[in-house]
Parts: sequence; structure tokens; C-alpha cells
Amino acid sequence: MGQRANLVIVKKDGYDLYYNHWCANTLPESLFWGPEHAIAFIERQTKVDETGWLDDIWAEGGVLIDEACKLLLFFGGEDLSRDIPSRRLFLALMQTLWTGWEIRWANEGIWDISEYAGASGDKVAAKRDDVRLLESLAPPEEKNGVDTIGSLTFEDGEQLIYPLEGGTEGYLWIGPELAHPSNKVGGFEQFHAAEWTDNFPSSGFHLDVGQKRIDIWHAEVCTNLAIRLRERWSGWVICEHYDRYEVQIEKTEGRLQLHHRDRNKLLGEIEASLLRTPIKPVDELFSIVNHLESEGKEVKVNSFAVNHTTYEPPVHVREERLKFAIEYLDQQTKPSFQGHTGLQEAKMTKFRRVCKQILGIGSRDRRKN
Repeated sequence: MGQRANLVIVKKDGYDLYYNHWCANTLPESLFWGPEHAIAFIERQTKVDETGWLDDIWAEGGVLIDEACKLLLFFGGEDLSRDIPSRRLFLALMQTLWTGWEIRWANEGIWDISEYAGASGDKVAAKRDDVRLLESLAPPEEKNGVDTIGSLTFEDGEQLIYPLEGGTEGYLWIGPELAHPSNKVGGFEQFHAAEWTDNFPSSGFHLDVGQKRIDIWHAEVCTNLAIRLRERWSGWVICEHYDRYEVQIEKTEGRLQLHHRDRNKLLGEIEASLLRTPIKPVDELFSIVNHLESEGKEVKVNSFAVNHTTYEPPVHVREERLKFAIEYLDQQTKPSFQGHTGLQEAKMTKFRRVCKQILGIGSRDRRKN
């Protein structure tokens, strides 16, 4: 049980490392509200020593804040970890509240965070079991199960597209046999993902046999995927694109079409996640424990399971900040604000000033040196 995360604050002489047993799924929402709140949230968690690093299997979320460099590096979230269009909009909104900061998604998960902090990779490297091979390029039994898009340009130049399920790694682990001509059966010359599933795919790959090249993209963390695949694809070039699914659309020259996501619908989903009542997982855990004990069962709770502190701004503050973020982003993306006139720029300056007053930006530093 749990959604484990490491949380890091970089210091002049190193870093402070923290642990939370339950926050990985809600970490983006906890960090959204700006650097002062994010730092306060992290410092309320359980401080641990070097042995407290999670490995790249157990770490379902993580964050690093470097105040000196104004950098936020993180990953996690129940939806954002799998949904690229939602993540991109969330990060754009978030940037409006992190004025002057660089926000990065940790594509390699806890590896990115530990590497930036200067911790040894051995601390986060997990010993992996054999990968489950997905040997058939046949589509899933249920169309709505499609979460991966494969595309192959065979040796004779024919290009086909495959709606798949299960992520890229299980297919690519097969090696060059994946591009055997017998796998042409079941491929599509053109494919419209929205005709099969309501969900935006979370991963994809394109193989070009003639060029001996593989292009991969994925929403979820797949630590060192390109490096691990090299042993299976000797002599091939493997290009890791992380969340840039557009590469596969370019490779298929328009024959692959992914969903058009409605921005207003995405905003509604993001707003709901940011304004919902914070969960209290430790309370829920002990409610289950009390129920089991009332039935005469003996229950032992791991001490790590109580490592969680909720810290959220009051709902009215969250509503004000989110309203600002949406309005500011709308102003930035409206065509009428491309190439401001002097009057438009004056209006924008006033708008920013009002928004800063709402957010308290420009007030004295949270901490004194």
C-alpha cells in the first residue's frame, strides 16, 4: 500500500532528503501553488538520511527544488503520469504561479532527481526481473484498451500502423524479429486513434528497418529504456523522445492521427483535481485497521505508512490562484496578444500587477538568510 515519493531541497553544501508514503499520486497538486507553498509542503514531511532514497521501482513520484537556481524538477500524479496533453496544460498553468522559475518534468523519474542532487545512481537503481514479452502485434480484444501505438516501415518500404496495449517495452524487447514480414498481418495503412478509444495513447514506437532506427515516446517513467534496449537491438539507433509523440506523427506522414483534446474539458478536469478536498490516507488506513481489529484480527502497521503530512492552501486561496493562472494563460495564448500595441501592453502590465497582489508575489522572502 502507498504512493511513495522522495522530496529534495538543494542546499549550498548538499541537499535535504524527505520521504512521504502517500503523496506520489497527488504531488503535482501539492506543488502547483508556487515555490513558497511547495517548500513548506516538503519541509513538513519526514526527513531521512542517505538510506532513505527510493529505487526506480518503488518511487512513484518525486520532487527536487533548487532555490538558488530557481529550478523545480518533479514527476508523479495519478493522471499526469499517463496523460501527456493534460500534463502539458497543467505545467503551462503552473508556470504562471512559479514566476521566474524553470519547471522541468523528470522524464527519467527518481534517476533525474538523484542525479541532479549528486547522489550515486546505485542508490536508486533497482534490480529488474525479466521483461514480459508482448510477442504479437495484434490489437487488444477491447478497442478501448489501446494505449500504445506501434508503426513499422518494413524493408520493402511498406509502412503499417498497429493499435496495441501494454506499453512500448514489452514489444521492443523482442528485438529485430518484431519487424519480420509476417507481422504485416493486422497492420493499418492509416489509423485514427479516436475511432478506437476515448483515451489519448500513453506510448508509441516507430521502427524503420531500412534505416535501422527506432523512435520511442512515452508518458510514464521508463528508466533508461533506450539504454536497456540496446542489448536487444545491436547495430540499431534508438532515439528516446520522452513525451514528444509528435515525432511518430511525422514519421508516419499524417497516416496516424491522434486525438484532438478539448482544452476546456482538460481545464475542467485539472480544476477539479486542484480544488478537491485533500485526502487523508493515514486516517483512512487506521479506519481500516480499527475495523479489522474489531473483527478480532491482529494488524501490524509498518512505521513508514504513517509518513505523510497534508499541507494545502485554504480553498479560497486555491480558487483565487487558479482563476489567476487560467486568466493569465488565456491572455498569453490569445492571438490578439501576439504583437501587443502600446495600449494592450499597458493593460497587460496592469493585469499582471493585480494578479501579483492576489498571489502575494513581491512580498518579502519567506526565510531570512
